[in-house]
Amino acid sequence: MGGHSSVLARRAQWAIGAPWVTALAFAVAFAGALLVAMLQGEKSFYNDSTTYWTAGATFTVNGHFSLVNFNSLGIGYVLPLINRGLQAAELGLTASSVAKAFDALTVALIGTVLGPALIKAVWPQQPSWGPWRRLVLTALLIVFWSGFLNFPLSDLPGLAMAVLALVAVARTDSPAWMLLAGAALGVSINLRPAYVLLAPAAIVLVAWTWFDQRGTRHASSARRALCGSLLLIGFVTVSLPQSLAEHRHEGDWRFIPHSSILEPSVYFAGGMSVQAVDTYVVEGQAAVSMNYYYPAGQRLLAQQREGKVANWSQYLGLYASHPLVMGGLIVGHIINGLDPLYSTPYVEHLHNAGRTWGRIAGFLLVFLALLRLLWPAARRLLGPARLRYLLALSLCCVPALPTAIERRYMLPLYLLCYLLALTPRWPNPIGTGDGVRRFRAPVVIAVAFVAYASLVWYITSDAISHLTLVRG
Repeated sequence: MGGHSSVLARRAQWAIGAPWVTALAFAVAFAGALLVAMLQGEKSFYNDSTTYWTAGATFTVNGHFSLVNFNSLGIGYVLPLINRGLQAAELGLTASSVAKAFDALTVALIGTVLGPALIKAVWPQQPSWGPWRRLVLTALLIVFWSGFLNFPLSDLPGLAMAVLALVAVARTDSPAWMLLAGAALGVSINLRPAYVLLAPAAIVLVAWTWFDQRGTRHASSARRALCGSLLLIGFVTVSLPQSLAEHRHEGDWRFIPHSSILEPSVYFAGGMSVQAVDTYVVEGQAAVSMNYYYPAGQRLLAQQREGKVANWSQYLGLYASHPLVMGGLIVGHIINGLDPLYSTPYVEHLHNAGRTWGRIAGFLLVFLALLRLLWPAARRLLGPARLRYLLALSLCCVPALPTAIERRYMLPLYLLCYLLALTPRWPNPIGTGDGVRRFRAPVVIAVAFVAYASLVWYITSDAISHLTLVRG
């Protein structure tokens, strides 16, 4: 009996995720991600990746280093600053190898630490994930995003900082965590300006938590004021260098990089015309745009004055006057954005049947995530939930929806799908009792899956059928 109890105790300790277990999972995940990256061989940097890698040199002018010297204001300063540090620590490695190591570290951090921590923030009563589930999450990130391990892009680091901000802001009464939340929030928006909605979402999360604590023991007003102040200080401290650089070189104080402040006609034109966009590498250069056109959107755009959408009011008005076209546009952006057609930002080989099973697996994970949220029995087994944290991360994808969608813009939603599908305690769909009622849940799930698969197949097939290669 005593031996059985000790076995149960060891299993319990393993299940709750002791720090050394998480550390071991992280080490294994990092090694695996780095191995996969290195096996892909040396890669040249293209387009945005070249900009991020070379912009680090702008911090030094006449031998003097300063964050305010940064002048590549179409992007945030944080990733070029990181890349500058990586370049200084190359230790004889190639630029490609250094970028691979940093990206592998980021993926391992998301898969084994940050992702599971976010689920814990959403379902506080759930036990922490064990090592295998953490490694499976990392494996999914590697399988579906392996090509991103080769380039110094902002997508993976931006996601990591966004998740860290949400995990930290869940500790609303801890000054240290709130300072970290503010800093992580500032870094995530600097890396990915499209994540700007995360800032008001974080404020709402804090206010919501404090409101929920009414009538119970909670931190004093003074401590809450300190926590709120530190959240702001962390955000401002990180955002200030961008603003100062903007003031020096452009004469204003914007803290969000220019790339997110496009002319409305440019911002909406691509999104109206295409369902998705990829980049194709030809003759060693990423010079060809893979446009998956949306004919109905093209025709509607052509009908507008001067063939463009000039502002948000005109864009939103199109939903009232042409709901089917615009509804199809957004649904197409979401579904094609969630189609793991390619695992790389720079496509070297056009799609073939070899990727079909990966696409099926990817959309199956999306269905499982929806099932986890929409099936009451699956939700109840997880206990009390704070789904607002999932919604906050989802908001990171919203600013990209009206524009020409790239799959990487939907990375926060991909992560949420992996997390929800992997979260344990799925119910048995076959009910108890006698008769056909026992099979009601499986039948409903099967019908829902057929409808879902049909919609996904139709929209993605239509997008691929309208693929056009456009040389830039």
